[in-house]
Amino acid sequence: MLRDAIVIGTGFGGITAAALLAKEGYDVLTLEAANELGGCASKFDRKGYRFSAGATVGMGFEEDGMLRMLFDELGAPIPPMRKVDEIMNVYLPDRRLTYFSEKEAWYREVIKKFDQNPDGIHAFFEDVFKVSMVLQNFVKKRAIFPPSTASEYLYLLRSIDFNFLGLTTYLTQSVEDRLSKFGLTNNQPFMAFINGQLMDSVQTTAKFTPSLLGYMALSIFHQGAFYVEGGLASIIHALADNYRASGGELRLRHQVVSVAKHGDIWTVMTKRGQVFRTRKLIMNVPIHNVFSLLEPELHSSLPIKEQKEKDRKAWGAFTLYIGAADASFMQPQISSIPFHQFISSYESPLSEGNQFLFSMSQEGDTKFAPMGKRSITISTHTNVDKWWDREKYESRKEEYMERILDSINNRFPGFSSKIDIKMAGTPVTFKRYTQRAEGKVGGYIPSGKYSLLKSYSPNSRVEGLWFCGDTVFPGAGSLGSSLSGWIVADAIMGKHPSNGM
Repeated sequence: MLRDAIVIGTGFGGITAAALLAKEGYDVLTLEAANELGGCASKFDRKGYRFSAGATVGMGFEEDGMLRMLFDELGAPIPPMRKVDEIMNVYLPDRRLTYFSEKEAWYREVIKKFDQNPDGIHAFFEDVFKVSMVLQNFVKKRAIFPPSTASEYLYLLRSIDFNFLGLTTYLTQSVEDRLSKFGLTNNQPFMAFINGQLMDSVQTTAKFTPSLLGYMALSIFHQGAFYVEGGLASIIHALADNYRASGGELRLRHQVVSVAKHGDIWTVMTKRGQVFRTRKLIMNVPIHNVFSLLEPELHSSLPIKEQKEKDRKAWGAFTLYIGAADASFMQPQISSIPFHQFISSYESPLSEGNQFLFSMSQEGDTKFAPMGKRSITISTHTNVDKWWDREKYESRKEEYMERILDSINNRFPGFSSKIDIKMAGTPVTFKRYTQRAEGKVGGYIPSGKYSLLKSYSPNSRVEGLWFCGDTVFPGAGSLGSSLSGWIVADAIMGKHPSNGM
């Protein structure tokens, strides 16, 4: 049986592409290695608690937001969620600030908490918001980047309007360059805050973040951040339900082990020995995994080279999953804020437990926890290499758990006494459950102001083969991954000038 399209993986990119194609009447088969949908946006259940495997903050559901537009396009009901006005508390070594969604409230807060150069801080964020509005309009046109065909180049040029041309100087600057322009780089607490936000969103600090990428990341909360009941897995499952309702077939526990091409037909083999055939193959797997899946004779056809890909840096995640008896360790007004970022030291790197995101289910969300209890997911960036030393694995895991719990107990005395259950996840865990090579997550780490130009395109340049997910443009996060899937679906359906190559 020859399918119209096969999708490998049910992360945000894969399930988006699958749902859009099925809605248009394509015969689509989606294969997922795990027994749960969503990859790094999946969930798992233990002892009455649900935990988000990785990503936790809902974005893109504001008016004209990308995910709202996607659900409208599909005619799918949006899962229960609420827009968060007080999105996040950020705990720095010597101060706490609240990340407000509303801009004027945010200006008052950030200027109050970082009282050096208030005019420079205000001007910097005005610059962020002005530039990000132009970028949003460009991104919504869903151009393939970097372009590889004449038609893709033409469409990209048509997507660039007069306002975008005004951003030319930003293409040669990092976020740190922009901060320097406003006289803010010597404000250590403010820089720690900015770097913490960039680490969580684009995987690196202001020095190495291209200004346009960083500006999008720093503006996203002010467009709209959402607490999704049951976590981001609820969004994945809503998209999967829509996909199935449109006639799409989804098979869990079907791990793909080999991909080959014979003429214009792609053959996909699973660990079970099953073989599926299609002319359009969408790989929602990290580029880290692509070379181990494609038959060797296909490697030379790719513009991406295996060694070059291996040399590109990517983080792993150390995660703590905690079921808490209640939230009485926090003041009531704080426990109503779902997301909390901790930065324990100004002097240490923002990884390995010095900086982490603490996401807590909200009162009454029984999808996450029994009434009166809370589910908590904690995540910090970590170097993947150290976790493959088996002799030190368990002691290192205990060390990281203790370091993170000490930081939380220092801020919220008595936190540990409320713990019902706790489990740790490492890059080894992510490799086991999500199949990601070496446990790498979150896309590539930008290496400098020109990093955007080194992005990998969703168009593989091999006829019929497409990539989506956090390692191709537009990059990491639920929004970037989903958008990459939409770009691929457009191209296959002929809604994009590459005309379904």
